[in-house]
Amino acid sequence: MSLTGVSILEMRQMIEQACLPDRCEVSSTDGVNLTIRLGTGSSLNECLTMTDVRLDSLNSARDLVGLVGQLREGQRLGYLPAGNHVRARA
Repeated sequence: MSLTGVSILEMRQMIEQACLPDRCEVSSTDGVNLTIRLGTGSSLNECLTMTDVRLDSLNSARDLVGLVGQLREGQRLGYLPAGNHVRARA
């Protein structure tokens, strides 16, 4: 599955749904990068934040699955591997 032609809104929805049942909030202020906040349960009070996820790096369903995998691993460990700017749980 190619993600060519997928809007930021659709991309956001796919990522947020993939993180259910935990609360996930995806935003893009510049249309180039995503900021993803992943909480536990329905709260974002203590959340993992991944910034500067380049939209052009998400070209396939496999890329999305890898991104969600990184988020889940970071959630489990309390931080994310190097490669993205990350702020761990507060």
